[in-house]
Amino acid sequence: MLVGSVLLCWSVVGPSAAITGREALAAADQPQPTTTDKVLRDTKQAVESTKQYTLQQKEAFQKTIQAELAELQGKIAELHKKAGAASVEARSEMQKALQDLERKKNEVRTQLDDVSQSTSSGWSKLKENLNRTLDDLKQSYNETVSKLP
Repeated sequence: MLVGSVLLCWSVVGPSAAITGREALAAADQPQPTTTDKVLRDTKQAVESTKQYTLQQKEAFQKTIQAELAELQGKIAELHKKAGAASVEARSEMQKALQDLERKKNEVRTQLDDVSQSTSSGWSKLKENLNRTLDDLKQSYNETVSKLP
């Protein structure tokens, strides 16, 4: 009976439809995933995609912060040189400002290290804090430079 149906289908619609019919019969013999299985699989894929995206965002953020921090370290090193050449009174003021800059720079570095250890859910809070701390360091640097003679 099945052979007759396939031959009839072949003669009416051509060989490509007959092959599709056989594939449909073979697929019907396979167990179909349930809606729950599909939802679970799709959810797992979405979670994995989100994790990968978050990881990429974290890595890009870290590289950006590292570059900004390296630039600021160079600028702070220049200030150390200028402090060495300044008068005794100016040097004392600059040393205090440089100590504050070094403290803030170390705080940025510590928070940056924390980002690499953070979980996907916790890193956005760290990102906000790190941006704030880096902005504070930049502002302190600019204030220090503006007070130079």
